[in-house]
Amino acid sequence: MGSLPPIERALAWRRAPLRLARMAAHSGVGVSSFLTETRLRGMPWARRNAYVMRWSRQMLDGLGVDVLDDLPQPPPGAVPEGGRMVVANHRSMLDILVLLSRFGGHMLSRDDLARWPVIGPLAAIAETLYVDRSSAVSGAASIRAVSDRLLERHTVTVFAEGTTWPDDEVRPFQPGAFVAITRTGGEVLPVGLAYSTPDAHFFQEPFGAHAARVLTAPRIRVAVSTGHAIAVERQTSKALGARTHERVQGLVRRARSLL
Repeated sequence: MGSLPPIERALAWRRAPLRLARMAAHSGVGVSSFLTETRLRGMPWARRNAYVMRWSRQMLDGLGVDVLDDLPQPPPGAVPEGGRMVVANHRSMLDILVLLSRFGGHMLSRDDLARWPVIGPLAAIAETLYVDRSSAVSGAASIRAVSDRLLERHTVTVFAEGTTWPDDEVRPFQPGAFVAITRTGGEVLPVGLAYSTPDAHFFQEPFGAHAARVLTAPRIRVAVSTGHAIAVERQTSKALGARTHERVQGLVRRARSLL
C-alpha cells in the first residue's frame, strides 16, 4: 500500500468502508430474513442452500469481485446418488464465497473459519464441516461427517491441497480428502480458479492483512473453470486423487487464459 501513488492510495482506503457497508447491509438483510423464516416455518435444506448461494453472490458483489464462469457443455446436473464432491485449488479466502455462490452445499474447512468476520456467519448457515488438520481424531470425524452429507445427496467442497498457495501450480492432493466420496460412490467435480491479481491471494500471513488487501484492492476478477464430473466407480482414493489433480491443474490453466 505504501508504494502506491498518493491518489491511488487515497482511493484504496476509500474502498474499504464502502465495501464493508455494502457487505453489512447484505448480511443484515440476509440474516434477518433467514432467522425470520426459520422461526416461522423451519428451513428445509434446499431453501437454506438457496440463501447461502444468494448471500455469497451478494458478498462478492460487495467486495468488488467479478466472477467469470466457464462451464462444461452440458453443465453439471442434479447431485447424483452418493453425493457430489467439488474439488478446487485454494488461493484466497474469496474461494469460499466463489464456490458457495456457484455450487452451494457444504465446505470442509480449517477449524478457525468460524471465527472469521463475514464468512464465519455464512459458514454457519451453510453447515460447514470443520477439521483440525493436526489431529488424526478430527480427520477421521470429518471423513464421517462428509460421508453423511454425501449420502444425503448434498454437495461438499474440499480443498485437497490442504492449504492456500500463491500461484497457479496445483500442489499434490491429500488422498484422505477423497476417502469419503470413494465410500459413497458419488462423483467428483473438478474446478480450477485463477485470480486477476495477487492481491487476492492468501499465503502465510494473518487473516487481517489478507482481508485489508482485498477490501482496498481495485475490482478483482476470478475465473472459475468447471470440468466434467468424474464418476468414482471402483477407483481408490489415491487413484481418484491423482486423476482429479490432473484435471484441476488443466482447469486452472484454462481459467488463467480467460483473464
